[in-house]
Amino acid sequence: MASRVKPISLSNQFNYKENLKMQSTKNIKQMNKRDLFYSVMRFESPGRTLATLGGIWRSTFQRWASEGMPKEFIGNIPGLIDYLGLERHLWAIPDAKLFTYPEFERKVLKETDTSETYVNKYGIICTEFKKDAYLSMPHFEKFPVTSRSDWQEYKKLLKWDDNRIGQDWENQKKQWLDRDLPLVIFLGAAGSLYGSLRDMMGVEPLSYAFYDDPAMIEDMMDTVVELFCKSVEVLFANFVPDVICLWEDIGYKTSTLLGAPQMRQFMLPRYKIMVKKLREVGVPFIILDSDGYIDEVIPIWLEAGIDGVVPMEVQCGMDVAVYRDKYPRMLMFGGVDKKALAHGPDAIDREIEKLGKAIAKGGYVPWFDHGLPHDVSYKNFLYFVEKLKKVCGLE
Repeated sequence: MASRVKPISLSNQFNYKENLKMQSTKNIKQMNKRDLFYSVMRFESPGRTLATLGGIWRSTFQRWASEGMPKEFIGNIPGLIDYLGLERHLWAIPDAKLFTYPEFERKVLKETDTSETYVNKYGIICTEFKKDAYLSMPHFEKFPVTSRSDWQEYKKLLKWDDNRIGQDWENQKKQWLDRDLPLVIFLGAAGSLYGSLRDMMGVEPLSYAFYDDPAMIEDMMDTVVELFCKSVEVLFANFVPDVICLWEDIGYKTSTLLGAPQMRQFMLPRYKIMVKKLREVGVPFIILDSDGYIDEVIPIWLEAGIDGVVPMEVQCGMDVAVYRDKYPRMLMFGGVDKKALAHGPDAIDREIEKLGKAIAKGGYVPWFDHGLPHDVSYKNFLYFVEKLKKVCGLE
């Protein structure tokens, strides 16, 4: 088995432990964006936060280009942020094989003019649009684990191998050594308990399995956690991002796909192991990505040591002003109602007023609660941007 490549030197990486001692005496205007981010996350700059953007559909960019946005910014969110005078952050996925290894080969099974059915890297057979998959969720046709015997075979793909993390990751992290922007590393299925199992089994079979075969569920989660811990040790042996984002997507419109009692029984002890490992390598902030209504399970995540959540989906009742009061020290990201931007200035003004209540108390970075769809005009978007700058304290 090949040995890992020699890690790069981080002697020039910014020393944030030392820097944090200085921030209380540092003027907000003197801070770079990474300094500012730390100040926001530590509730040291109430009323000031990053004025940034979240995801935007490609079809939205195309509409805006027809309405006056320079075409060079189609699909280029960082460029658009700079053009509009907003503030960047970095959001990245490690260039490594952190879940199935080897990954399943992408194989097209069926194709029409508008869609294709294929096997993805996790072994799921799914169908999605060809031209703009972001317009909808994939339709999952078949999952790879349907029995205990399937699991025993799939389990072999979740074992550690030195070739999972190599030169690609070493090259990727070089670009971040002297960064003055905050860096969020998103781990996806590799940083997930429920979400990773759902990708193996599907929602309905997984739901039954918690009752019919809890021992298998525990084995699946333990396997994921073991791989997670080893991956974290190697990924962050000599490099630490500012934020690690775990993933679940366990919520839907009115509740969660798994009840809080089951989460507390099966997941809380394992979350604690994951969080402990992240703290051991020096990760300052840990957040978790879950769509939907997550009110009942937030206490479990906080008890596990997770610092905050994203994206605070407004349509499911996740109001950042309400949750800032309910959990005064919980970090929050997202929470901007994308529908308000479609409705125009009056709705945008009301949305900005809501955001301001959370920003005033710290620990919050606003962005769209999902990708911004193409029902938002460029004119409305520009109006929102100017209001966002003011409420975030940028102007």
